[in-house]
Amino acid sequence: MDISDVELIQSIHETGGISQASKILNMSQPTVSKKLARIEYTLGTQLFHRYSKGLVATDTTKYILSKSENLRKQIFEIERHVELITQLKFGTLNLGVGPIIEQVLLPDVLSEFLKSTEGAKLSVVTEDDDKLLDMFSMSELDIVVGPFRAGSSSWKEQNIEAIPMVKDHIVAVARYDHPIFALEQVNEKVVSQYPLVSPKVQGTTIGAQDSPLVQSQVIMSDSYDLMKRLTEGSDAICAGPRTIFKNELADKTLKEIPVLLNMYWESALLIRPETLVTPLGQKVVSLFKRLSTQ
Repeated sequence: MDISDVELIQSIHETGGISQASKILNMSQPTVSKKLARIEYTLGTQLFHRYSKGLVATDTTKYILSKSENLRKQIFEIERHVELITQLKFGTLNLGVGPIIEQVLLPDVLSEFLKSTEGAKLSVVTEDDDKLLDMFSMSELDIVVGPFRAGSSSWKEQNIEAIPMVKDHIVAVARYDHPIFALEQVNEKVVSQYPLVSPKVQGTTIGAQDSPLVQSQVIMSDSYDLMKRLTEGSDAICAGPRTIFKNELADKTLKEIPVLLNMYWESALLIRPETLVTPLGQKVVSLFKRLSTQ
């Protein structure tokens, strides 16, 4: 058997017949029938039950398809990385970023990319950390940058390069005339008495598990634009990396609450070694590394 045999079996299984499978495979019906017969003869077993309404997979076929999933994934990964290596100037690199990275790093990275790269393209998606990792594991993304910890041992175990990016303290902010600013003493317990809007604090920050703020979360969202608007127009308090509030703090639409939160947010860029050695991969990584330290 080879990968084309598996694709043929998969197509027949998904469509339930030779006729529809032949259209997907762009083959004639007699050709598909002959190929299926050859595979069954080689394996010495029947792969489909023949009924008047169509073909139904046997347990043997289900086993073959379950075992071939990783094989097809590996073939896709090989094809993708060969494409990156052979299309150095005119290739496309698939980049995934988290919502915070989208605001604090991505605009500058894209601007520099446009200035310094000819022909090559970036395809960019923004997702939460779980979705980014899923897409990265399936080789749908070549690079992901989000709320990951570069020092995690799991990256080495998966043969993934993890490069530290932005690391920032978590701060709490409120509208400028919020009643909390009239209090003489403010601590985490006082802050936690107000409704908190924030990202998924427990999953993206260090030290959040022990914070009383977590218990006061009423709205969780990865859209900081939404959370800022809620904070500006209500008694809600918003928590997040200080850098995300830079503009609002400067123009005084929001004000930092003078309380020390024992939490910080960190991010990392994840890339496979074989992508890192390609010129396009090196270019994107160098831009993120340089701009994350500025």
